Amino acid sequence: MPGRIESPIIPSRPLPSRTPASVTIKAGDSLSKVAQRAGVSLAALVEANAGKYPKLAANPNAIQVGWTLTIPGANGQTAVAPTVPQTPAGAPGWQAGNTAQTAQVGTTTRPNDFGAKLAAGGAQAIELRMKQHADGIEKTGIGKYFGDHSSWKKMSTADKEQWIKDNAKPGVTPPSASSVKESSCIGWALENVGAAYAAAGKSERWAEIQRHVVANGSKGTELAKELKKDGWQSIYWNPDAKNPDDGNAEHSFSAVQVGRGKGYYGVAVDAQVTNYRPTEGKGTKQDMSGIERLREVPFFFGLAKGGMHTFVGRQGEVNEFHWAEMPNSTNAIEQTPLEKFGWNSGLIMVPPGTWPTK
Repeated sequence: MPGRIESPIIPSRPLPSRTPASVTIKAGDSLSKVAQRAGVSLAALVEANAGKYPKLAANPNAIQVGWTLTIPGANGQTAVAPTVPQTPAGAPGWQAGNTAQTAQVGTTTRPNDFGAKLAAGGAQAIELRMKQHADGIEKTGIGKYFGDHSSWKKMSTADKEQWIKDNAKPGVTPPSASSVKESSCIGWALENVGAAYAAAGKSERWAEIQRHVVANGSKGTELAKELKKDGWQSIYWNPDAKNPDDGNAEHSFSAVQVGRGKGYYGVAVDAQVTNYRPTEGKGTKQDMSGIERLREVPFFFGLAKGGMHTFVGRQGEVNEFHWAEMPNSTNAIEQTPLEKFGWNSGLIMVPPGTWPTK
């Protein structure tokens, strides 16, 4: 399980005045070498970059050529002490000491330990579950998941076992029907966000969140509200805020409401990603700045059209589950860049401190 990396090897000392604000990893570099050249501790370097590169939280030797690492406190700047927000009234089981914190380093927001662990755990959860489903199909013809609106859902146990025999690859031992897991768009989101909380050591808090969401109709908006209590930041997204390509006024109306500070379906909005895919012929100027920021976010939860659809994602890619797919479907889990995503407005929740600021 990823956690805070602490190392007594390289003592922290005042940065030289010419220390760069960031360093691009080259062949032969190691994280300890970068830390030593920059005059910072290995732990500080990991903490400053684990939000952008979640692998660092689990393994500080996982750097790759081409990565750009932020140097904490570079150019003589001093990191501002983390601000602890007030615990929202009625947040069950949540103490001020566990509330999300962020620290400003130069002009970017750095995740605290909680946010970094959530981001790393969520990204790893998506990767693991996608691989399990794909590997199952490749090896036996039967994947790990089926949709709760598929015909499989209505089959008897005997019919499911026969279906597996009929669709499994010849010469292999297929999985049992009971081992294939039911999912949906909200089920997929809950499973992966839950894994993120487990990685952050907050399984009890996640149990409270899940009970609340299920008790209130398994709505994406309810999950977003609970995440907001824990310091997640909310990002409104809309490819063309004034001229939706489907002609549905709901999208432009929600953009106006967000612009007036009224939030999105009861969730206060912290930032916006809009106008990245202007409707042709409507005159909207394209703005890719929000998409570029989203690409730096290691993990997120999202919802579309007031929670009608939910998903998770990483580094600008929406990762969604299609509820009508059978256990042998390679299309059950689909990953799409937000700028090509077919839905036209919604909210993305990012772990505390992982939204880049300019």
